[in-house]
Amino acid sequence: MLVAPLSMLAPFSLDTYLPSFPAMAEALRVDSGAMQATLSAYLVAFALATLVAGPLSDTFGRRPVVLWALVGYVISSLLLVLAVEYWQVIGLRVAQGLSAAAGIVVGRAVVRDRFEATDARRVLALITMMFAIGPAAAPIVGGYLQAGFGWRSVFLFLTLYGVILLLAIRVWLPETLPPVGRASGKPALILRGYLGTLRNPPFLRPALVHAGLFGAMFLFVAASPTVIYVHLGGQEQDFWWLFLPLVGGLVVGGFVAGRTASLLSPPLAISIGVGLAGISLALVALGILTEGSVVAVTLPFALYSFSLATAVPSLNLLALDCYPGARGMASAMQAFLQLGFSALLALFLVDRLDDHLPWLIGGSLVIWAAAALLWWSGPEARGRRAPARTLN
Repeated sequence: MLVAPLSMLAPFSLDTYLPSFPAMAEALRVDSGAMQATLSAYLVAFALATLVAGPLSDTFGRRPVVLWALVGYVISSLLLVLAVEYWQVIGLRVAQGLSAAAGIVVGRAVVRDRFEATDARRVLALITMMFAIGPAAAPIVGGYLQAGFGWRSVFLFLTLYGVILLLAIRVWLPETLPPVGRASGKPALILRGYLGTLRNPPFLRPALVHAGLFGAMFLFVAASPTVIYVHLGGQEQDFWWLFLPLVGGLVVGGFVAGRTASLLSPPLAISIGVGLAGISLALVALGILTEGSVVAVTLPFALYSFSLATAVPSLNLLALDCYPGARGMASAMQAFLQLGFSALLALFLVDRLDDHLPWLIGGSLVIWAAAALLWWSGPEARGRRAPARTLN
């Protein structure tokens, strides 16, 4: 109940202001490409900060890292309410990304600290189900705030969310990593550990598959202002067209993943999720190419998010279990790869593809195909277990 809203901090920060893109562009006197850069700035900062948050939590404990990160998040969000220049927004989005990184990284590590493998999959699936509220509700809430009060109200909402979360963590989150289980904080050892993950296929494969599956969906999330306003003819309050199917699929998928954790092996759950993801993108492509209704284009995303919720808990588990002595570091590199890839998509692809829906779905299909090939070509897809690693 604490880790789920902590994990939701990242998608709330990412998605809530998407309906405000046109209004912010006008107020700051910039174009749509510059607004995409604010998204990329957040993601790049977030990705880099994960590499610091993970080892810090392995060295000093989970709780203090989260608390200090939330203090920084509240300050940067409040300053965004007062920002009047584009460079201020860019700088504060970087600060927001740096602060929000601890939520996902430390949250995953906390779960694995407290639960054994099967129970951890159940809890991660439950968190995925609750986490689904974030990316789906954020742009819907943001749309209504934008329509009623303007774009500054969006960042005021994020400030209040950060304050409530800070107080809740301060009161109720226990420390889950005892001093006896903490890793060394020597920079050389941390760097060697990170480089080791990049040479460790059993870790790298599930981490990259996760990044690819998320990235294929993220193309549409990042392009949602153009998709909703231009291609589908919607208004600020119509972002639910895309994000309600996403949340529905994630909630149902998280529930199913939790209930089947003891029945399906992690590789089988991942294979099912990867296959269903491909089917859902094919249905989206069919809706776009036949110039179908809004429902024909957006409803298949419910199946995609269902497949993502099916696969992600097991992908997380396979990656984290490669480094049982340094789960914070493993979670950090996993988040870095996912968010770093998404940042590259936002920076280089979204603005080039979102003018044409067929190009957008084509990009998603290419990313999914790469992730599927990476998974099904590896030994994990056949049920082999990754060996545990240490930093020694």
